[in-house]
Amino acid sequence: MPSAGLPIDVSWWDAVSTFGSAQAHLPYLAAVLLALMVLSSLGNSSKNAVMLNPKSVWELTSTRAKKEYIAGALQMMGNWFNANPNPHNPAQMIADTGVVTVLPSHMADEIRNDDRLSFSRWTLQAFHRNLPGFDGFREGGSDSGIIKAVIVKDLTKHLNKVTEPLAAETAMVIPELLSDNEEWHSIALKDTIVKIIARVSSRVFLGDLLCRNEEWLEVTRDYTLYSFTAAEELRLWPAPLLPIVHWFLPQCRKLRALLKVIDDAIEWFEKEANGQDYDPVSAQLILSVAAIHTTTDLTCQTLTQLAQNPEILAPLRKELVDVLQEHGWKKTSLYNMKLLDSVVKESQRLKPTGIATMRRLALDEVKLSDDTVIPKNSQICVSSLKLWDSEVYENPDKFDGYRFYKMREQAEGQTKAQLVTTAPEYLAWGHGKHACPGRFFAANEVKIVLIYLLLRYDWRIADGQTPQFRRNGFSLNLDQHLRMMIRRRQEEMVI
Repeated sequence: MPSAGLPIDVSWWDAVSTFGSAQAHLPYLAAVLLALMVLSSLGNSSKNAVMLNPKSVWELTSTRAKKEYIAGALQMMGNWFNANPNPHNPAQMIADTGVVTVLPSHMADEIRNDDRLSFSRWTLQAFHRNLPGFDGFREGGSDSGIIKAVIVKDLTKHLNKVTEPLAAETAMVIPELLSDNEEWHSIALKDTIVKIIARVSSRVFLGDLLCRNEEWLEVTRDYTLYSFTAAEELRLWPAPLLPIVHWFLPQCRKLRALLKVIDDAIEWFEKEANGQDYDPVSAQLILSVAAIHTTTDLTCQTLTQLAQNPEILAPLRKELVDVLQEHGWKKTSLYNMKLLDSVVKESQRLKPTGIATMRRLALDEVKLSDDTVIPKNSQICVSSLKLWDSEVYENPDKFDGYRFYKMREQAEGQTKAQLVTTAPEYLAWGHGKHACPGRFFAANEVKIVLIYLLLRYDWRIADGQTPQFRRNGFSLNLDQHLRMMIRRRQEEMVI
């Protein structure tokens, strides 16, 4: 797997230096040190699980362990689950969100629908629910379930109705951003794709007028970026300091400013609320974040793989043209693009958004089948390393655009090999009742955008560029500075 340098080197005292004038706050910091010494020893730890990056008895905070996790989570998990004599045993890590028990992939089915393990409560904790600026995540982690209801009952149920509007908006926005220049020219891949995805997603959420409102589009793009970076930055600070620190961190200030320019609502939320209290602005934000973050990453990752494996482009384009000429823009058309589905799934397999998924917070003490005890208020997740396991996938480090296409030709693979299907050996979308509810919409959107990008343009990696990803703990992020070369081509049919 490729690797990338990690542009993060934050210690507690390095971070304090960004806290305005540190000297003015030293009395408060000194007073809280004693409390931190106590708190640092009270983390909720699972019984019977080995700690992979333990603190020493002399460490007052978890800063060093968190930095070790941020830079080396993939290596630590690989050493445990791949090289350890007992790879089926859970392990623990001090992550940026606190102590986490990492379960092996085969335990995904065991916890998939356990109501004692809450994804929403984990979200509220990991994304600082009580701090201004994180309002969208507060609504997304609400027990009311409004966000999930909108996605499942309205968005997913009506995918066939939104396919043509998505295609129409994609056809409009791509020439605006990429032009009709037939000469090779360079673009910033992620910056360009996020603008396309934000606009196309908003076409469904807000209609054909507001989706072209540049102020709204800028807000949703920026909120997606700043919310994740601000949350990550805050996690490096001791929890007692967060109510003060967040006022001074630049990313948090940007996040709060963005909320001041939004006051529209979506009719779907009103319907699904059914009298329950909720914040429509925050609800829009979290829906946009969910749509933009994953979809942008998957589109960029697929384009990157295709640029590095151009031999598959001719048969892929042929499939797109054949299906569109026969069926037009329908949900069933996307289903029949089986090679496209396989290419996107294989791209996601090689670089998912994370090496661990199914993040949960225990609402009660939970005892697992292997006798591992998960204490109340502790965190768990499940390893995604099976995505690169040679016992599951032949030549797992190699891109094979036909991998899942071939699986679907077999009776047992008709459903299992589809992009949106989850399984313990394929946890890119999560698994169980909390698997990404928007994956059906995201999969369709990615495919529609790719159809236009592949039929209308040629793609290659810019000279001197090597696609890499940034490791940040459990997260795997495509290099946001990657540039690609594109040129307008004559498509085989008018789309």
